[in-house]
Amino acid sequence: MESCPLIDSHCHLDFPLFDGDRDAILQRCGELNIQHLILPGVSRFQWEHALLYSSKHRSLSAAVGLHPLFLEQHSEDDLSALDSILTTTPEIVAVGEIGLDYYPSEIDRDRQLTLFIEQLAIASRHQRPLLLHVRKAHQDVIELLRNHNHHRGIVHAFSGSLEQALQYIKEGFLIGVGGVATHLNAHKLHRTIREIPLESIALETDAPDLSPSWAKGERNSPEQLPAIAKTVADLRGETVQEIANQTTKNVGEIFRL
Repeated sequence: MESCPLIDSHCHLDFPLFDGDRDAILQRCGELNIQHLILPGVSRFQWEHALLYSSKHRSLSAAVGLHPLFLEQHSEDDLSALDSILTTTPEIVAVGEIGLDYYPSEIDRDRQLTLFIEQLAIASRHQRPLLLHVRKAHQDVIELLRNHNHHRGIVHAFSGSLEQALQYIKEGFLIGVGGVATHLNAHKLHRTIREIPLESIALETDAPDLSPSWAKGERNSPEQLPAIAKTVADLRGETVQEIANQTTKNVGEIFRL
């Protein structure tokens, strides 16, 4: 049986952990009919790697952003650089991953907030969708999206409630579902997956992080995407083909692939 087309909407295949077998992974992704992978930006230094690999492989696209957890790596000049690179590089598909992360108790929330709002403005100016990283801050992010111009996007590795998922969907966002969905104790996420429209789901791996339950402690890989699709299909009582076809369409429309 021929495999169904898939898109990994969030995968850090440009990270050094993949330097030894990146091309082999991409070949296997092709064999698995994983047609496209999105490489999110986390810092100015890392953008060049994501853009380099995306220029070499038609199946890769890059996003650029300043990640909320890496505040010490970001400078004021990085916002100007973000604005500039979006002007000169039209093939960049999104601004991200950006957002708010209140999980670490020592994080500078005010600085995160300022950085996020600045990037929302830049994304709006360049009419790019967003790749959002949000932990323990969903209501703040939802309010900011309501009050600032934006151009749709994906809430990566969604960890909020069903009610929050529906609020994001109302604002034009897809809900990113990855390896956490395979964990038996992820009851809140399972409920969200079952009850939101399939038209609002994006599949992802977040490789090398957030491995599925059967690969806990191992380096995650985009090759796990078909199994994640099967998990979503089982949770929703639908076929893998239905999940693959619709999520591929969803992500393709957001990123204009």
